Amino acid sequence: MKRFFTAILLLFTTATTQAQLANYNTNEYWSQFVFERTAMKPQVTGDSCLVFVSNRFIHPDSLRFADEYIDTTSLKYFFLEKLDGKWKVYQAPSLTEAMELLPHKKDIVVYAEGMGKIFTSNVYRAQLMSRQYDVNVVMFDYSSINTTYKPSKNFRVARMNARLSAGQYLLMLQEFQKARQEDQPWISGVKLTTFYHSMGNIILEQMVQHHDISSINAMPFIDNLVINAACVPQRQHAKWVEQIHFAKQVYVHYNKFDLQLKGAHLLTFKKQLGEKVSRNRRADNAVYVNFHDMVGWQHSYFMNFPYNVKFKLTPAMSDYFSRLFNGQGISSHEAVSLFTSSNQSPANARQDTPRQ
Repeated sequence: MKRFFTAILLLFTTATTQAQLANYNTNEYWSQFVFERTAMKPQVTGDSCLVFVSNRFIHPDSLRFADEYIDTTSLKYFFLEKLDGKWKVYQAPSLTEAMELLPHKKDIVVYAEGMGKIFTSNVYRAQLMSRQYDVNVVMFDYSSINTTYKPSKNFRVARMNARLSAGQYLLMLQEFQKARQEDQPWISGVKLTTFYHSMGNIILEQMVQHHDISSINAMPFIDNLVINAACVPQRQHAKWVEQIHFAKQVYVHYNKFDLQLKGAHLLTFKKQLGEKVSRNRRADNAVYVNFHDMVGWQHSYFMNFPYNVKFKLTPAMSDYFSRLFNGQGISSHEAVSLFTSSNQSPANARQDTPRQ
């Protein structure tokens, strides 16, 4: 019976992912992206610009110039701007040179997505976040799906690619730390948030557990670190979360009705961190926020997605995520007040106080 429900959940979630992905993988959609071969001469256009840090193989002469395999030997830096309905993609020599082109004095979110994203769909999500929360978005872009693989293989490959990307993610964080220490103009006076969604949390977990993070862990240079709907094991997560000293505040978001995490639970035979967290198994340095009664079976409940017409963030949720992405500290008690002050009943805004 368990195998039957596992198959049903896998087919449902995969069908949803594949249906959404198909829209972003057509020749017509890819034709909206132009890989610029000349020297960087972008025209900064406000909220229609992004920075991507990618470990995909790049084929400049191909329509689909960012492919579906990871290159663990090098990171590539891109500045993207949208002009006249087309995304111009410029490769930059370094993170700093890409970041200097973004609007200054806007808070920064470093965003790692979960399974099922190709380059173009990551651009779509990064732009949504930038516009909805008025932040500069840096997308850590790794291959989390291969459109030629079957669903079961894609699940394994997405998890493997996230694990393999952890070392490169650490290298990127070292660059942010260096910029913060040097008070470089593009990061001076702004807040920095790192956001991990679903399988994107595998990158964080693997980085902390299997890489030497001492180079970044002496002092916090990140304001908020957000573990959202995490597709990593719940068991013993506190051991690695409590090793995080490079962020001032850590947030863990969970939802026991999350349908996609239920599928991952059945496939891996392990309760996922983004489902439900027992009170006696929590990290002392984290704020845990319970979204059970506010989002139903939703998995991506941190933004409004135009294709998901059945779910919209409440004003209180929008306010909460806006404060997070703009680097503000929020205690568990403040989260309660934030949700209840927007006509949410206490039952529908149930939060949990972390262990003291």
